[in-house]
Amino acid sequence: MMTPMFNKLLFPVAGSALLLGASPAHAATALGETVARAEAGVLQADGAAASVRSELARLESLARFRAAFEPVRRQVAAGPAARTDLAVGFASSMEKVLPRAAPVSATVTNRLEVGLARNEKESFQVLVLPGEGDLKRVQVRVDSLRSAAGPEFSSTNINAVPVGYVQTKATPSYGSSCVGWWPDPILDFLDAADIAKGDLQSFWVRLRAPRRQPSGLYEGKLNLLVDGTVVFSFDLAVTVFAFTLPDRSPLPLAITFSPGDHPMPETQREQEAWRRSPDYPVNAWRKHKLQWADFLADYYITYDSLYHHSIPDYEILTHLRDQNRLDMFNLGYYDQAATNATEVEAWKSKNLPRFREAYTKARDLGLLKHAYIYGCDEASAELFPQVQNAARLLKAEFPGVPIMTTTYDQSYGMQSVITAMDAFCPLTPSFDPDKAARARAAGKQVWWYICCGPHHPHANMFIEYPAIEARLLMGAMTAKYRPDGFLYYEISIWNSQKPITAGPFTDWDPRSWTTYHGDGSWTCVGPDGTPLPTIRLENFRDGLEDYAYVRLLDACVAGVEASPASRAEKPDWLKQAKALLAVPPDVLKSKTEFTHDPAALYRWRNSLAEAIMSAPEAGRRQ
Repeated sequence: MMTPMFNKLLFPVAGSALLLGASPAHAATALGETVARAEAGVLQADGAAASVRSELARLESLARFRAAFEPVRRQVAAGPAARTDLAVGFASSMEKVLPRAAPVSATVTNRLEVGLARNEKESFQVLVLPGEGDLKRVQVRVDSLRSAAGPEFSSTNINAVPVGYVQTKATPSYGSSCVGWWPDPILDFLDAADIAKGDLQSFWVRLRAPRRQPSGLYEGKLNLLVDGTVVFSFDLAVTVFAFTLPDRSPLPLAITFSPGDHPMPETQREQEAWRRSPDYPVNAWRKHKLQWADFLADYYITYDSLYHHSIPDYEILTHLRDQNRLDMFNLGYYDQAATNATEVEAWKSKNLPRFREAYTKARDLGLLKHAYIYGCDEASAELFPQVQNAARLLKAEFPGVPIMTTTYDQSYGMQSVITAMDAFCPLTPSFDPDKAARARAAGKQVWWYICCGPHHPHANMFIEYPAIEARLLMGAMTAKYRPDGFLYYEISIWNSQKPITAGPFTDWDPRSWTTYHGDGSWTCVGPDGTPLPTIRLENFRDGLEDYAYVRLLDACVAGVEASPASRAEKPDWLKQAKALLAVPPDVLKSKTEFTHDPAALYRWRNSLAEAIMSAPEAGRRQ
């Protein structure tokens, strides 16, 4: 939850070297002079004219940002004299704040308010803009917060680190509003950043409420430091809601983490050499395998692969099980099975022994309830008989393990020969709720997935797409359409020569699958091969936490509906709760009509929290 300050667009913000030192009064004059000095030939050229317009928008953003911060500056000054050489603003976690382009949104305030449930993580951004020169060792620091009742929200559950930037060098097929520096990796190995005049630097502030954190309001200070000295101090209030989120994903997931590369034509030879280096990210991560597994579990993702032909890593899976953080995992990938007897026997000899070994090990370890088998990736209609035969053979050999596919059967087995399949997984645009309901009535599951498609107007998770789309996809959109699970083909396609070891401007290559930026790559590699999240991964997890609110309210509604006394106790509660579960139209109307305004999502999320906490007693017992 964010305060109303986060719930409205206040001022566009961007970086510029021209107006940072100018007063707001001089800024407008400077804008006019900039236009007057432009040569006619430059302005007549389409490309140059677009560049000039972009820079003018950037300059205007800077002037407005500085003007917006002026009334706040003295309120938050940490010393007798407020520093005038920088401005500070805030943004939600659902926004991508470009460091050298405009326009972007920001909130300028002296007080922030954040709300989260127990066992939840929630984040926001602090934006720092140098005005007259470079800044050294800029840090954001939050001390422990205290409640009036006595308990504290420990500073060990709050961290603030610089956002990192990756450079795109071409417009991808799905389009882009900017070619240049984009925010993506979160640099958890840094606690400070140098900021050059003209750059807008974001700091990612995370709060985590422990499972046993007492609910209530906690207050304290968020401090901005430059070269070790506190220069501004903002009020920070954190409300911990009186309910707890689960340790595991509220939605079944099948997500591949299997680090590899996808060389571009221009780097093919270089990457062949890079692969021989232990420092190549595709190799360097291995020495921290268990750390990566725990890191992924922090984002609700189980260490897994859709496409492996080996035995699952049962050391990691039992480790996650013992932490109560194990979700689903794949016993192995299967191909289509031909229908003639000779080829069927060959298919069984090739496939069944490895599946039997994986199945037996999972059964003996008590992990079988988490297992699934995936295959026949995106198979077309002419292969449907072979897909059916593979599913039939696997079900006969391995009872109780769901067999899943992304085969292009848009009837989900209701009007095709594929009757033995347990779970179908269409792309989000092809997910049909009515057909899914019929398939479920017949005992099937219907998941959904994204990959390098779909493109806008559908939601996706490319580097250039709004961060809020990942959160909406996993939260509000999942709540509205109710797929049985979410599948993603890969989160670790890494094409950079080395891990990220410095920042905020990094040399990490944002290209992943072909010319896409970030498709199949939600993670980055930090020093020595350690894990780094991205803004997109954070929003993926936050969306699942939103969906966890929905599932908790689902349970409350079920409890109240089963209790006539509870319905009589609060007659309007049930109606209001069901309206929230349907997802308000100002948040999401359809798979292609949804908000890009964080305020709308926060209103819905906070209303879910209020409904959970105000549920009649029978609902709260669920």
